Amino acid sequence: MMADNTPSDSQLRLLLAQFLFAHNVDIETLYKALGADLSEADGEAVSHMAGIIDGVTLATSKIRAHGVDDWAKK
Repeated sequence: MMADNTPSDSQLRLLLAQFLFAHNVDIETLYKALGADLSEADGEAVSHMAGIIDGVTLATSKIRAHGVDDWAKK
């Protein structure tokens, strides 16, 4: 029997946020492309993805400024 490798909703949002960040697409643009109204989306899920994207953005800017070894110390 094979193990279920389906990601949880939280893991899937993290993967999607990483993809969006890597391709410079914001969540609102994604929703518009899907024909979805962001105001009708699950607020917790949207907030989670926004937090992930903000965290990745901050980490990336610190890595660029201080290097991969020292970014978390600054």
